Amino acid sequence: MSRAIQVRVSESVVRTIHVEDGVASPLEMLPILPPDRMADLLARELEDLGFIRDGDTCKRTEKDGVEITIDLKAATVAVKLGAGAKVEESVELSARVGVERQASTEQALRDDAIRELDDRLNEKTEALRRKVTQQLEKKVADLKKELDGAIGRATIGALTEKAQQLGRIEETHQDDAGNVTIRVKL
Repeated sequence: MSRAIQVRVSESVVRTIHVEDGVASPLEMLPILPPDRMADLLARELEDLGFIRDGDTCKRTEKDGVEITIDLKAATVAVKLGAGAKVEESVELSARVGVERQASTEQALRDDAIRELDDRLNEKTEALRRKVTQQLEKKVADLKKELDGAIGRATIGALTEKAQQLGRIEETHQDDAGNVTIRVKL
C-alpha cells in the first residue's frame, strides 16, 4: 500500500503587456486644383487644428495617446492608439497522490498552472485590446467631423483659387448649410 501525499505547485508571472490598434482610410478631396496645391491647402487647415507638418505628412498626438497621421500626397488618414499594463497573476494547484506518482503529478500540475496563467494573461490582453478599440472607435467618430471641416475649408479655398483663375470674383456667399456661391466676372 502506498502512502498518499499532498503535492502543491505555485506559479506566478509579472508581465507588461502592450496592445495597439489602428485604422486607415482615404480622405475624400475633390481634385479642384493640382494635387500638390490641394495638399498645401489641406495642410494649412490642419496646422490650424494643431497638426504639425513634416514634408508630406501632418501629425498630431492627442492627450489620450491617439496618434493621427495624414498623408497629404496619398490623401489618407491613419489613426493609431496603443496601451500597456503591468499584469501580475499567480496560481496554486494541489493534488493528493501516491508517493510513487509525486514527480509526474508535480510536472502535470506545473503544466496546468502555466496553461492557466497563459489563459489569464490572454484574457487580460484581450480585455485591454477591446478597451483600446472602443476608445479608438470613439476618437475616429470625433475626428471625422473635425477632418470633414478642414477638408471643406480647403475645398472652399481651392474653389476660390480656381474662380480667381477664371476671372474677377465679384461676390462670395456661404450659407448655414456650408454651400458656397462664388460669382465671377469673366
